Amino acid sequence: LDLIGGAFHPASPIPSRAPIIKMGPAARWTAATSAFAILSFVAAFSRSPVLPPPRHARSSDVAPLRMAPRFDASTGRWSPSSKEEEDGAGYPPFGSLLRQGPKPFFQRVLKPDLYDQAVLKYMANEGVDRNVAQGNMDAYLANPNDWAYQYFEERRGGANYDYVNGNTDVKSLVLTGFWSSLVLSVVARAIYCLQTGVSFYDFL
Repeated sequence: LDLIGGAFHPASPIPSRAPIIKMGPAARWTAATSAFAILSFVAAFSRSPVLPPPRHARSSDVAPLRMAPRFDASTGRWSPSSKEEEDGAGYPPFGSLLRQGPKPFFQRVLKPDLYDQAVLKYMANEGVDRNVAQGNMDAYLANPNDWAYQYFEERRGGANYDYVNGNTDVKSLVLTGFWSSLVLSVVARAIYCLQTGVSFYDFL
């Protein structure tokens, strides 16, 4: 249609349909990839929910339940919950003598029940095994101040001291053996003198 002087004059016949535009291979490929990208974008945002669902905990992510000594409020006593927590599972009294000297050794021999209750309580409170609890208890009995200092240093991020294997090297064993035999000799002499009435210094 031509527009002349405000009047419409038919200059050419009106086409019955729109002309067909021919696309080359490159144009068809571009159009196809664009359509695919748009459809993928729409499909991705049409899923429900939009955010990924929470990840369920796997068996490897869940910490295993740990057995621990039990406390009976009616009797006021601790009791082991497995054989690994019983007295026989830890090192013997001689091990206390080697690691920390005669003081915890005598405490353990003369007051075995009190020692065992303290070890079970430490196991339950700190979540450690029998040997670690005994090592800490022996160190506490040998020198409470040094043990307490080391304990709080570890809680503040300091280096952990291995009470289970500590003082078990050759040099430490020789030194501990010397002092232990000296103390045991004095104790044996005192017991002998009390039983026989002999003066303690008669051997001098």
